[in-house]
Amino acid sequence: MSVYAQMLGVALAVVSSVCWGVGGVIFKLGLKNVNEYSGNLIRSIFASLYLLPFVIYYGVEKLTLLLLLILFVSAFFSFFLGDLLYFNALKTSPVSYVLPLAATYPIFVAVMDNIIYGAKITPNIALASLATFLAIVVIPKGGGEFTLKSFTAVFASLSWAVAIVTLDYLTRYLSPVNLAFLRLVMNSAMLFMVTRSISFERDTIIYMGIIGGMLSVVGILSFITAVKIMGSHLVTPISATSPVTGAIIGKIFLREKITLRHVIAMILVFLSVLLVSNPG
Repeated sequence: MSVYAQMLGVALAVVSSVCWGVGGVIFKLGLKNVNEYSGNLIRSIFASLYLLPFVIYYGVEKLTLLLLLILFVSAFFSFFLGDLLYFNALKTSPVSYVLPLAATYPIFVAVMDNIIYGAKITPNIALASLATFLAIVVIPKGGGEFTLKSFTAVFASLSWAVAIVTLDYLTRYLSPVNLAFLRLVMNSAMLFMVTRSISFERDTIIYMGIIGGMLSVVGILSFITAVKIMGSHLVTPISATSPVTGAIIGKIFLREKITLRHVIAMILVFLSVLLVSNPG
Protein backbone atom coordinates (compact mmCIF):
# COMPACT_ATOMS: atom_id res chain seq x y z
CA MET A 1 0.00 0.00 0.00
CA SER A 2 1.44 3.35 -1.07
CA VAL A 3 1.76 6.31 1.27
CA TYR A 4 -0.79 8.24 -0.80
CA ALA A 5 -3.32 5.38 -0.61
CA GLN A 6 -2.83 5.08 3.15
CA MET A 7 -3.33 8.83 3.64
CA LEU A 8 -6.50 8.67 1.53
CA GLY A 9 -7.78 5.72 3.57
CA VAL A 10 -7.15 7.54 6.85
CA ALA A 11 -8.86 10.70 5.54
CA LEU A 12 -11.93 8.72 4.45
CA ALA A 13 -12.08 6.98 7.83
CA VAL A 14 -12.11 10.42 9.48
CA VAL A 15 -14.94 11.53 7.17
CA SER A 16 -17.00 8.48 8.16
CA SER A 17 -16.31 9.27 11.81
CA VAL A 18 -17.62 12.82 11.38
CA CYS A 19 -20.74 11.63 9.52
CA TRP A 20 -21.61 9.08 12.19
CA GLY A 21 -20.84 11.47 15.03
CA VAL A 22 -23.21 14.11 13.63
CA GLY A 23 -25.63 11.36 12.61
CA GLY A 24 -26.10 10.30 16.22
CA VAL A 25 -27.67 13.67 17.04
CA ILE A 26 -29.67 13.84 13.79
CA PHE A 27 -31.10 10.33 14.24
CA LYS A 28 -32.04 11.14 17.84
CA LEU A 29 -34.16 14.04 16.54
CA GLY A 30 -35.66 11.95 13.74
CA LEU A 31 -36.71 9.13 16.07
CA LYS A 32 -38.50 11.40 18.52
CA ASN A 33 -42.04 10.46 17.46
CA VAL A 34 -41.55 7.19 15.55
CA ASN A 35 -40.30 3.69 16.28
CA GLU A 36 -36.87 2.52 15.15
CA TYR A 37 -38.31 0.28 12.40
CA SER A 38 -40.10 3.11 10.64
CA GLY A 39 -37.16 5.50 11.11
CA ASN A 40 -34.65 2.97 9.80
CA LEU A 41 -36.84 2.25 6.76
CA ILE A 42 -37.18 5.92 5.83
CA ARG A 43 -33.43 6.45 6.27
CA SER A 44 -32.65 3.42 4.07
CA ILE A 45 -35.10 4.44 1.32
CA PHE A 46 -33.69 7.96 1.08
CA ALA A 47 -30.10 6.69 1.14
CA SER A 48 -30.92 4.17 -1.62
CA LEU A 49 -32.50 6.91 -3.74
CA TYR A 50 -29.42 9.10 -3.31
CA LEU A 51 -27.23 6.24 -4.59
CA LEU A 52 -29.54 5.06 -7.40
CA PRO A 53 -28.35 7.55 -10.11
CA PHE A 54 -24.73 6.46 -9.59
CA VAL A 55 -25.69 2.78 -9.75
CA ILE A 56 -27.60 3.36 -13.01
CA TYR A 57 -24.68 5.29 -14.48
CA TYR A 58 -21.90 2.89 -13.49
CA GLY A 59 -23.87 -0.37 -13.61
CA VAL A 60 -23.73 -3.35 -11.23
CA GLU A 61 -20.98 -5.97 -11.12
CA LYS A 62 -21.84 -9.62 -11.73
CA LEU A 63 -23.27 -11.23 -8.60
CA THR A 64 -22.74 -14.88 -7.68
CA LEU A 65 -24.85 -16.85 -5.21
CA LEU A 66 -22.03 -16.64 -2.64
CA LEU A 67 -21.75 -12.86 -3.01
CA LEU A 68 -25.52 -12.49 -2.60
CA LEU A 69 -25.44 -14.62 0.55
CA ILE A 70 -22.59 -12.61 2.09
CA LEU A 71 -24.30 -9.36 1.04
CA PHE A 72 -27.43 -10.48 2.87
CA VAL A 73 -25.45 -11.36 6.01
CA SER A 74 -23.66 -7.99 5.81
CA ALA A 75 -26.92 -6.05 5.34
CA PHE A 76 -28.67 -7.95 8.13
CA PHE A 77 -25.98 -7.38 10.75
CA SER A 78 -25.23 -3.78 9.73
CA PHE A 79 -28.33 -1.83 8.75
CA PHE A 80 -31.06 -4.17 10.00
CA LEU A 81 -30.11 -5.74 13.34
CA GLY A 82 -27.21 -3.41 14.20
CA ASP A 83 -28.97 -0.16 13.36
CA LEU A 84 -32.27 -1.23 14.94
CA LEU A 85 -30.42 -1.95 18.19
CA TYR A 86 -28.58 1.39 17.85
CA PHE A 87 -31.76 3.37 17.14
CA ASN A 88 -33.49 1.66 20.06
CA ALA A 89 -30.64 2.73 22.34
CA LEU A 90 -30.87 6.31 21.01
CA LYS A 91 -34.59 6.41 21.77
CA THR A 92 -34.17 5.21 25.35
CA SER A 93 -30.82 6.74 26.41
CA PRO A 94 -28.79 9.98 26.05
CA VAL A 95 -26.64 10.28 22.90
CA SER A 96 -23.58 10.96 25.07
CA TYR A 97 -23.90 7.45 26.57
CA VAL A 98 -25.05 5.58 23.47
CA LEU A 99 -22.30 6.73 21.10
CA PRO A 100 -19.39 5.60 23.32
CA LEU A 101 -20.94 2.16 23.90
CA ALA A 102 -21.73 1.78 20.18
CA ALA A 103 -18.15 2.74 19.28
CA THR A 104 -16.60 -0.36 20.90
CA TYR A 105 -16.73 -2.31 17.62
CA PRO A 106 -12.97 -1.96 16.79
CA ILE A 107 -12.22 -4.46 19.55
CA PHE A 108 -14.61 -7.02 18.06
CA VAL A 109 -13.37 -6.34 14.52
CA ALA A 110 -9.72 -6.79 15.48
CA VAL A 111 -10.44 -10.20 17.03
CA MET A 112 -12.66 -11.36 14.14
CA ASP A 113 -10.20 -10.16 11.48
CA ASN A 114 -7.43 -12.05 13.25
CA ILE A 115 -9.48 -15.26 13.38
CA ILE A 116 -10.97 -15.09 9.85
CA TYR A 117 -8.29 -13.37 7.78
CA GLY A 118 -5.22 -13.82 9.95
CA ALA A 119 -4.76 -10.05 10.24
CA LYS A 120 -2.10 -9.27 12.82
CA ILE A 121 -3.00 -7.16 15.83
CA THR A 122 0.13 -5.02 15.93
CA PRO A 123 1.10 -2.91 18.96
CA ASN A 124 0.18 0.26 17.05
CA ILE A 125 -3.32 -1.03 16.21
CA ALA A 126 -3.86 -2.11 19.81
CA LEU A 127 -2.69 1.31 21.05
CA ALA A 128 -4.88 3.09 18.48
CA SER A 129 -7.93 1.16 19.72
CA LEU A 130 -7.00 2.00 23.32
CA ALA A 131 -6.54 5.70 22.45
CA THR A 132 -9.96 5.71 20.76
CA PHE A 133 -11.59 4.10 23.80
CA LEU A 134 -9.92 6.58 26.20
CA ALA A 135 -10.96 9.52 24.00
CA ILE A 136 -14.58 8.37 24.16
CA VAL A 137 -14.43 7.91 27.93
CA VAL A 138 -12.91 11.37 28.44
CA ILE A 139 -15.70 13.20 26.57
CA PRO A 140 -18.01 14.95 29.09
CA LYS A 141 -21.38 13.22 29.40
CA GLY A 142 -24.55 15.17 28.76
CA GLY A 143 -27.71 15.11 30.81
CA GLY A 144 -30.01 12.14 30.94
CA GLU A 145 -30.30 8.89 32.78
CA PHE A 146 -28.04 5.92 32.08
CA THR A 147 -30.10 2.70 32.14
CA LEU A 148 -29.62 -0.96 31.35
CA LYS A 149 -31.23 -0.29 27.98
CA SER A 150 -28.18 1.83 27.13
CA PHE A 151 -26.23 -1.44 26.82
CA THR A 152 -28.29 -2.22 23.72
CA ALA A 153 -25.66 -0.10 21.98
CA VAL A 154 -23.00 -2.70 22.83
CA PHE A 155 -24.99 -5.41 21.05
CA ALA A 156 -25.32 -3.02 18.11
CA SER A 157 -21.54 -2.66 18.13
CA LEU A 158 -21.07 -6.44 18.05
CA SER A 159 -23.55 -6.78 15.20
CA TRP A 160 -21.77 -4.04 13.21
CA ALA A 161 -18.45 -5.81 13.76
CA VAL A 162 -19.79 -8.96 12.07
CA ALA A 163 -20.93 -6.85 9.10
CA ILE A 164 -17.67 -4.89 8.92
CA VAL A 165 -15.61 -8.08 8.70
CA THR A 166 -17.62 -9.13 5.62
CA LEU A 167 -16.55 -5.91 3.86
CA ASP A 168 -12.94 -7.15 3.60
CA TYR A 169 -14.26 -9.90 1.31
CA LEU A 170 -17.02 -8.00 -0.50
CA THR A 171 -14.80 -5.04 -1.48
CA ARG A 172 -12.69 -7.45 -3.56
CA TYR A 173 -15.59 -7.95 -5.98
CA LEU A 174 -17.92 -4.96 -5.64
CA SER A 175 -17.45 -1.20 -5.91
CA PRO A 176 -18.23 0.90 -2.82
CA VAL A 177 -21.30 2.43 -4.53
CA ASN A 178 -22.82 -0.92 -5.50
CA LEU A 179 -21.94 -2.47 -2.17
CA ALA A 180 -23.60 0.35 -0.24
CA PHE A 181 -26.65 0.42 -2.53
CA LEU A 182 -27.30 -3.33 -2.53
CA ARG A 183 -27.01 -3.59 1.25
CA LEU A 184 -29.37 -0.64 1.77
CA VAL A 185 -31.92 -2.08 -0.69
CA MET A 186 -31.77 -5.46 1.08
CA ASN A 187 -32.26 -3.69 4.40
CA SER A 188 -35.26 -1.79 3.02
CA ALA A 189 -36.80 -5.07 1.83
CA MET A 190 -36.32 -6.71 5.25
CA LEU A 191 -37.81 -3.68 7.01
CA PHE A 192 -40.83 -3.63 4.67
CA MET A 193 -41.55 -7.18 5.79
CA VAL A 194 -41.59 -6.36 9.51
CA THR A 195 -42.80 -2.74 9.62
CA ARG A 196 -46.54 -2.52 10.19
CA SER A 197 -46.85 1.17 9.38
CA ILE A 198 -44.59 3.93 8.10
CA SER A 199 -44.63 7.38 9.69
CA PHE A 200 -44.33 10.32 7.32
CA GLU A 201 -44.08 13.01 9.97
CA ARG A 202 -42.24 16.16 8.96
CA ASP A 203 -39.36 15.76 11.43
CA THR A 204 -38.90 12.10 10.51
CA ILE A 205 -38.66 12.90 6.79
CA ILE A 206 -36.25 15.78 7.39
CA TYR A 207 -33.95 14.22 9.99
CA MET A 208 -34.12 10.49 9.20
CA GLY A 209 -34.70 10.82 5.46
CA ILE A 210 -33.22 13.91 3.86
CA ILE A 211 -30.38 14.67 6.29
CA GLY A 212 -29.91 11.23 7.82
CA GLY A 213 -29.98 9.53 4.42
CA MET A 214 -27.29 11.84 3.06
CA LEU A 215 -25.09 11.45 6.14
CA SER A 216 -25.48 7.67 5.85
CA VAL A 217 -24.47 7.67 2.18
CA VAL A 218 -21.37 9.81 2.72
CA GLY A 219 -20.39 7.90 5.88
CA ILE A 220 -20.97 4.44 4.37
CA LEU A 221 -19.18 5.21 1.09
CA SER A 222 -16.22 6.74 2.94
CA PHE A 223 -16.00 3.79 5.31
CA ILE A 224 -16.30 1.10 2.61
CA THR A 225 -13.74 2.83 0.39
CA ALA A 226 -11.35 3.13 3.34
CA VAL A 227 -11.80 -0.60 4.10
CA LYS A 228 -11.12 -1.40 0.44
CA ILE A 229 -7.86 0.57 0.66
CA MET A 230 -6.60 -0.33 4.14
CA GLY A 231 -8.63 -3.20 5.60
CA SER A 232 -11.22 -3.06 8.38
CA HIS A 233 -8.72 -3.65 11.20
CA LEU A 234 -7.02 -0.34 10.33
CA VAL A 235 -10.12 1.70 9.56
CA THR A 236 -12.26 0.91 12.61
CA PRO A 237 -10.06 2.57 15.30
CA ILE A 238 -10.44 5.86 13.43
CA SER A 239 -14.13 5.60 12.48
CA ALA A 240 -14.98 4.71 16.09
CA THR A 241 -13.89 8.19 17.20
CA SER A 242 -17.33 9.41 16.03
CA PRO A 243 -18.47 10.35 19.58
CA VAL A 244 -15.53 12.72 19.86
CA THR A 245 -15.86 14.30 16.42
CA GLY A 246 -19.61 14.61 16.89
CA ALA A 247 -19.20 16.30 20.27
CA ILE A 248 -16.55 18.73 19.00
CA ILE A 249 -18.55 19.67 15.88
CA GLY A 250 -21.63 20.19 18.05
CA LYS A 251 -19.68 22.47 20.37
CA ILE A 252 -18.35 24.51 17.45
CA PHE A 253 -21.73 25.00 15.75
CA LEU A 254 -23.48 25.76 19.03
CA ARG A 255 -20.62 28.10 19.98
CA GLU A 256 -20.27 26.39 23.33
CA LYS A 257 -17.11 26.33 25.44
CA ILE A 258 -14.64 23.54 24.67
CA THR A 259 -13.35 22.19 27.97
CA LEU A 260 -10.02 20.61 28.89
CA ARG A 261 -11.67 17.17 28.59
CA HIS A 262 -12.57 17.94 24.98
CA VAL A 263 -8.99 19.00 24.25
CA ILE A 264 -7.62 15.78 25.78
CA ALA A 265 -10.13 13.75 23.74
CA MET A 266 -9.02 15.52 20.54
CA ILE A 267 -5.37 14.79 21.33
CA LEU A 268 -6.19 11.11 21.87
CA VAL A 269 -8.09 11.01 18.57
CA PHE A 270 -5.10 12.57 16.80
CA LEU A 271 -2.87 9.95 18.42
CA SER A 272 -5.19 7.18 17.22
CA VAL A 273 -5.06 8.51 13.65
CA LEU A 274 -1.27 8.83 13.84
CA LEU A 275 -0.88 5.24 15.08
CA VAL A 276 -3.12 3.86 12.32
CA SER A 277 -1.20 5.90 9.73
CA ASN A 278 1.88 3.95 10.86
CA PRO A 279 0.39 0.55 11.79
CA GLY A 280 3.78 -1.09 12.45
